[in-house]
Amino acid sequence: MPEILLGEYLFLRLKHLGIETVFGVPGDFELALLDLIEPLGLSWVGAPNELVGAYAVDGYARLNGVGALVTTFGPGELSALCGLGGSYSEFVPVLHIVGYPTTPAQKSGKILHHRLGDGKFDHYQRISSELCCATTVLDDPTTVAAEIDRVLTAMMFHSKPGYIGISEDIAYAKMSREYLDAEITRFLPSSARESEALALAEIISQLESAKAPILIVDGGAARVSWADHADPLIQALKIPFLVTGLGKGIADETSPYYQGCYVGKGSGIFTEKLDHCTIIDLQRFSVKIGETKHDARINHVLPKLTSAFSSHPPLAQLPIEPFLEVNRSLTLPASNKIEHDWLWPRLSSYLRPGDLVITEIGTAQVGVTATRLPSGCNGWTQSVYGSRGYAAGAAAGAAIAAEEAGKSKRLVLVTGEGSLQLTVQAFSMLTRYGIVPVVFVLNNCGYTIERYFRGWNAKYNDVPMWDYTALFKASAPDVEPKVRGCKVTTAAELDELLSDEMFWDATVPQCVGMIMDPKDAPEAMRTAFGVKNACRLWLNIHYYAVIFYDSGQTKGLNFQEA
Repeated sequence: MPEILLGEYLFLRLKHLGIETVFGVPGDFELALLDLIEPLGLSWVGAPNELVGAYAVDGYARLNGVGALVTTFGPGELSALCGLGGSYSEFVPVLHIVGYPTTPAQKSGKILHHRLGDGKFDHYQRISSELCCATTVLDDPTTVAAEIDRVLTAMMFHSKPGYIGISEDIAYAKMSREYLDAEITRFLPSSARESEALALAEIISQLESAKAPILIVDGGAARVSWADHADPLIQALKIPFLVTGLGKGIADETSPYYQGCYVGKGSGIFTEKLDHCTIIDLQRFSVKIGETKHDARINHVLPKLTSAFSSHPPLAQLPIEPFLEVNRSLTLPASNKIEHDWLWPRLSSYLRPGDLVITEIGTAQVGVTATRLPSGCNGWTQSVYGSRGYAAGAAAGAAIAAEEAGKSKRLVLVTGEGSLQLTVQAFSMLTRYGIVPVVFVLNNCGYTIERYFRGWNAKYNDVPMWDYTALFKASAPDVEPKVRGCKVTTAAELDELLSDEMFWDATVPQCVGMIMDPKDAPEAMRTAFGVKNACRLWLNIHYYAVIFYDSGQTKGLNFQEA
């Protein structure tokens, strides 16, 4: 049987899972490992730093279903952990590959750079174990295949990051190619048929007896293994549905059954009213109906539920009222300022089917709930973990995944000036790898989002002023055709820009700096002003996948309140 290098085995396993691009930052302990990537048919995308790389692979994995990041031992891997924290908390399977010193060097006890100076090499693995579902440091060539497969299997099963440390000498040791014949499943296997059948029968019974059934699509439904089931389910059930802030970009918001974005009493703060009626909660490993939990899994229950209701009479017994967006009028504000109440509905008419929309945490994250996405528009924001600066890197990774899938889309990135300053290096990734984004920067004149909650005039809430329109030119001075940047200070200027065909087509990278009133905010944030713990604004619903809710009322949930 032909032999392969152990490092080759690792990367071939990634190809089996559907990974085509590996992200990372080169470092001394991983350089030999990186030499194996492109000869195996994988692409390498270098990040300007490990944090941006971690955000980028997170965006790639959300669209592709799985991703891989390579860093060096010590400082390199620690720099990536903030990004991997988001992947862990929001169920994104990312493999973190770390280049280690050689096994003889580790056993020698000698002082090496990148260590903590105490002779131990397991600190970083133990730190990463808190943010990964499985970890291993490969030190025995005879067990490498089994260890790699164990970590990858756990990563895909739990939809969480995994960690593999590998040194140069291990990576270049040889093994039999026959180990590649073993299968690693990419999708969640089915659960016990009896439990699944029981859960399905009870769901059908509950829905049939519900007085006013409503479907809520939350962020957990965004994973590749079941995201495609959301719209067919809605069409089969023919009942009103809502999305949460985490669920934007999953279901078709042009559907006649769409009823808006559910944020509790506008301000969130755990004001959802879902505890007084029947709830059917579909999760990755279980289905909970009321207080009864079944050993059934969403990716197998959803398609069967869709099939069961495909020829079923409509569940909704009352006419469905068309969704009327709050502040939907596109009339320019009387002030001619770029006000949030006008901006977010205006973006609805700018976006088009197939767009990939990535939204930064904070103001943009809240504001986009008032933007109705066109059919086929894909996008997300990082709500649970909320790591500022996430969106710029994630946009780069997501765009690369879309290109690989043959679904190259117009990339629209909406971010804030404070967040962008943390990860502006990601712009160099966009231009370097041929990505053509449209970037909207919410510039509220040097204030952070925290000013809404405390310290309006405090210096710690100040942000340095930048010329955001010049960022693409600075990061890609030699790009042809030239990048575009523009600064808009009035609603009329922005409205004209959004209607311009050249801007609409986005044939070159474009960055729009929008000057906003520092004291203006999206309606949901204004509602929260002065409220204790208002920073919990966008954590209004637990991390559900899909839930059914029987309101038992003549009208169900609406945009503002349950």
